[in-house]
Amino acid sequence: MSAKAPQSHVYLAEVRLKSDYSDSEGQAALSLLHSLGVNTAHEVRTSQIYKIKGPFSLSHIQQAARELLADSVTQEFRMLAPSAPGSNGASLWRVEVWLKDSVTDPVGETVRQTLAEMGLAEPESVRVGTAYYITGKCGRHQLEKAVPRCLANPVVHRFSVSEAA
Repeated sequence: MSAKAPQSHVYLAEVRLKSDYSDSEGQAALSLLHSLGVNTAHEVRTSQIYKIKGPFSLSHIQQAARELLADSVTQEFRMLAPSAPGSNGASLWRVEVWLKDSVTDPVGETVRQTLAEMGLAEPESVRVGTAYYITGKCGRHQLEKAVPRCLANPVVHRFSVSEAA
């Protein structure tokens, strides 16, 4: 009788600076948005998103986020669940930027190898993206025009703009 292979799951772990730390990457993104005329944005906070696919339990991914992905002094992590876009009155936007699947993700590959070195199963894949949380009365169309000009390179990235929940 053959052993049944462990079931593969997809997890999204988001790592961001704690709120009492200045987000220089977010400040740079805000400056770029302002240079393109998106002056209604008044704050941008960034985070890294790790999409990990493999035979893991939620506790394994939380361990990896705690021990590998996040610096416990300056950062915090949370697990994301796929959700339908909400409505917040268009005062907080979430822009996700990911490398296209056809583009090699060197950070994702490093995380994949390191998870195996930590004694966890080797993931099938790890992809790393960036989330930008943009505060202000911006319009979706305005952001969709600005993002490929300053936060994403359409040749190698895909991006999405949604109201943050």
